[in-house]
Amino acid sequence: MTNGSLPSTPPLLCEHPLDQAKQDSFRVVCGVCGSFWDLESRAADIAYDASYPAERGHFDPRVGALKMRTLSHWLDSADVVVKGKRVCEVGFGGGTCLPLLAQEARHVLGIEANATTIAHAKQAGYRAELLLIDELPARLDEPVDLWIFQDAFEHIPDPAPFVDWMRDNSSPGAEILLVAPRADSLSQTLMGRLWLHKLPDHLFHWSQRGLVEFMSKRGFALRTDFFPLKYISPQMAIAHALHKAGVADGARKWLGGTALAVPFNFGEMGLVFRAASS
Repeated sequence: MTNGSLPSTPPLLCEHPLDQAKQDSFRVVCGVCGSFWDLESRAADIAYDASYPAERGHFDPRVGALKMRTLSHWLDSADVVVKGKRVCEVGFGGGTCLPLLAQEARHVLGIEANATTIAHAKQAGYRAELLLIDELPARLDEPVDLWIFQDAFEHIPDPAPFVDWMRDNSSPGAEILLVAPRADSLSQTLMGRLWLHKLPDHLFHWSQRGLVEFMSKRGFALRTDFFPLKYISPQMAIAHALHKAGVADGARKWLGGTALAVPFNFGEMGLVFRAASS
């Protein structure tokens, strides 16, 4: 790990002093909490256009079925209640979890940065209010009781104003279920560049401490944490590896169904935050 002048690097999203950060190979690591910028990912050019969800299999019903199974497991593991609540999934991707939430929620909202995913969800007829992140109103019609991030928080380039907006649009005691790659996970430490979450669109990786402190400053206290297991099939694992290696989508067409699925963790953390009552 080296000190000295860092490459052109913006402030750390965890909001700890940049002058305490150090460069370690492709990373600029926070000296306080261990969160880090990925310099190689910052140099990449990723467009959230129609190709983005297609290349990642977001609209594949086999992937969607496992996402629903995974979310149900997370809700149970974290003791998070959906029934009767106004629920918002941020970064809903293919949208397959929106109907699952609508089965028990009083109202479901979905927020996305990609207009293609909004159009897909509308065409699918999902029972949810769909919002583009660049067109969010300052105030929603009603406050949200439960926010859900399934590997989405790490995609927000400037999370501070967004979380402030969430707080302004949260009911007293509202909760956040958040699953994200963990910067200080054992798999990240051991795998380095081979870590499955080292992707061009993952610019900043949060440590658990960094994220907990960041959310606490904005009125969301940690209620509990849990070890988030994802249900994946061998085909999904291979597809993810091929995508990470830059193999074109057409090379993955041979992948079969998802009859066999096993719980796995790639170095993610699961956190539940609760808004302070006002």
